[in-house]
Amino acid sequence: MMKKIKLFFVLLSIIAASAAGQNLSISGKVTDTGTGQGLAYVFIQVKNNSTLNVFSGLTDQNGDFILKNLAAGNYLLSVSSLGYYPVTIKVRVGDASQGAVKIELKPALIPLGEVQVSSLRYNKLERDVALPVTVVPREYFPRQSAITLSDVLSREPGISLFRDGGWSTSINIRGLGENRMVSLVDGNRIETASDLVAGLSMFDVNEIERVEIIKGAASSIYGTGALGGVVNILTQKGQFYDRPIIHGSATGVYQAVNNLLGTHIAVESGSKAWKVRLSGGYRTAGNYNTPDGVQPNSQFTDQNVNATLGIRPLVNHELEINAQHFQAFNVGIPGGAPFGSLATATYPEERRQLISGKYTIKNLFPKMDEISLRIYHQYILRDVELIPNTPATVIGNTRLTAEKVLPRGEHNTSGMVLETKWKTGKKSQLVGGIDLWQRKLVTSRDKYINQGILDAFGEVTTTMEVIRSEKPNPDSRFASAGIFVQHESSLLNDKLELTLGARLDRIRVANDLGLDPFGLTINGVVKDPVPNQRIIFAADTIGAWSWSANASALYHLIKNLDLTANVGRSFRSPSLEERFKYIDLGSKVRLGDPNLKPEKGLFGDIGLRIWKDRLQVQANGFINYLNDMIVETPGVFIYILNTGPDAGLTDTLPALKNANVASALLTGFDASVNYQLFSNTVIYTKASYVRGINLQQKEDLPLIPPFSAGVGFRYHVPGVFTVEWTTHWVAAQKKIAIGETATKSYFLSDFSLYSATKELGVTSFQLFAGVDNVFNKSYRNHLATNRGMILVEPGRNVFVKLVMRF
Repeated sequence: MMKKIKLFFVLLSIIAASAAGQNLSISGKVTDTGTGQGLAYVFIQVKNNSTLNVFSGLTDQNGDFILKNLAAGNYLLSVSSLGYYPVTIKVRVGDASQGAVKIELKPALIPLGEVQVSSLRYNKLERDVALPVTVVPREYFPRQSAITLSDVLSREPGISLFRDGGWSTSINIRGLGENRMVSLVDGNRIETASDLVAGLSMFDVNEIERVEIIKGAASSIYGTGALGGVVNILTQKGQFYDRPIIHGSATGVYQAVNNLLGTHIAVESGSKAWKVRLSGGYRTAGNYNTPDGVQPNSQFTDQNVNATLGIRPLVNHELEINAQHFQAFNVGIPGGAPFGSLATATYPEERRQLISGKYTIKNLFPKMDEISLRIYHQYILRDVELIPNTPATVIGNTRLTAEKVLPRGEHNTSGMVLETKWKTGKKSQLVGGIDLWQRKLVTSRDKYINQGILDAFGEVTTTMEVIRSEKPNPDSRFASAGIFVQHESSLLNDKLELTLGARLDRIRVANDLGLDPFGLTINGVVKDPVPNQRIIFAADTIGAWSWSANASALYHLIKNLDLTANVGRSFRSPSLEERFKYIDLGSKVRLGDPNLKPEKGLFGDIGLRIWKDRLQVQANGFINYLNDMIVETPGVFIYILNTGPDAGLTDTLPALKNANVASALLTGFDASVNYQLFSNTVIYTKASYVRGINLQQKEDLPLIPPFSAGVGFRYHVPGVFTVEWTTHWVAAQKKIAIGETATKSYFLSDFSLYSATKELGVTSFQLFAGVDNVFNKSYRNHLATNRGMILVEPGRNVFVKLVMRF
């Protein structure tokens, strides 16, 4: 019996020792070499030299970090943060002589590609990604006026801004607009109409952690829509910490160009097992000024509230729940192309609501690094009020006056992503999973018409108030089920990094019966049945398969010089608006086609990158061939009368009907150079160009941005301030499509100044200021001009921001 007891205690000691050996940790502190202050949110990574297992984390507000659950052995510890040179050192875990690690980071004045990228479904540094990727981190946003997210993104090469107003903006990536790119928030799809831009306007830039833009085909990663690229907006969600911590920030902003006043407050707390973040903001702005006067109807007001809760119920388990609510009110739309030149259009309310949850398990199996399940639902309301301001029309003895039109769209998108990450070898990994999502679209359009009956002298004898209710799209649903896989491996003694990916999608589109008009009310009395009602679209369900693939290579030619090559096949299934559009113009209609085929693309990109301490170069050339492009073509609308004496009969109207008739070729390049001229001075330049041709018609494609280039300098006084000046030149655009307007070249100059962080007790302050369009230059943005009636862009804008952290 005693022998058994001794054996039991021996086994227990062995198990305890083994468990202890697997639960070692390494801790330390990261500071700035110049100021000695601890650096928050620095990325820490350790890699076991024997097993090649990788563990990572972030420093807390004071610059402290700890990585736990490590086995004894030799590790490489890498430390990187935006604006600092990375550091890598050797450490020994389990050695009693190894105390807390102290690491000092030296400020870097040029980007070094040390920002994390997660949009490829696995985390990598920007410099290690073969695809043409641009990352805009949160540190960039306060340095600019940043009225909208698009204003900030458009400063990157290959990305162009277009606007329908001061608030309603979007971007164009290498010649393709938002209807041919995928927009995401925290990996969740943003699905909304694109005839009036607003998809990227429904965000407070103070909530953003970083934005990752893939400039090129990415359907093999995200499925339908990614012909031209992907924009992934990653929001701030708080952090886990080794000990309980609470901190926050408050931001105030003023902009002179539209008298914008804004504020934002965020508070977050966390410990080993939980984290929470609460934040919100409010802005209000009047009409913006241009060099030629005030732009009427360009005002806006918006507000947002965000909340995140995270818990770690078990070791290597994490649950994160996030809620976002954004609203905009009384948003002027001075430049929407669908409206007449006399019309006044506004968004009485725009709303975006997102609820998402993600459960992640790490190291579940020896070869499985991670498995995660993400579920989300996003609701977007697009509510428009249009006052036509047109004179009455007299037809016979009837006078018709259009009083107002109220279009409304409700977009509900629900999705689920199951993702697994596998270690397939010492130098290879695989990501695979399932991506399911569905969009439901419900639209309405009420036309308020005053109808007067005239006598022989032209005097009104009887008045009727008519409400004609329409559905621009029948109630419809778009569902996608995709299976994806991405495999990455290092070859040739780590000289070559190769990525291969593929995706298969099943698309299902269903619609209810489409009727026009949907309803009719005269003097408050609802007409049933609706007289002279047409059947526009029969109820139907359509299914189709689509596939995509990509291959990417990054070759380390010599130290700090890389070559990249990418090829891909992408697709875009027609949207619900393109399939079921119905706009009655009186003598003709604009019409969708439920049986449209997917647009398909073949994409190629080659690049060169230099990552040196004093020199950074990124240059890419690309070619993008698109087939079965959807364009409007003259045709005939054949409809069935649903009510009245001729019910059941067919009739026709001239129509502009969507059809797959075009193929196109887009070619171009974008490049940027940063050079540290002196210890405190950086000069930089950037340029981008794209040419788009309709191969069928041998004509230029519409809405192609002109060649642009910029040059600037940044001067940094350590611990005091940084000053920056940039001058942009945009060339004339004369290669235009039929019906477009050519635009002239122009220069713009911007200036910014931001202080170093100054501590005061338990708080710190940082001041940002600057001037956009310093010389108050009057100019036309080619994309905005040819979308609608925005003929002059905003003028000189002086902005000031104060950020307090505690």
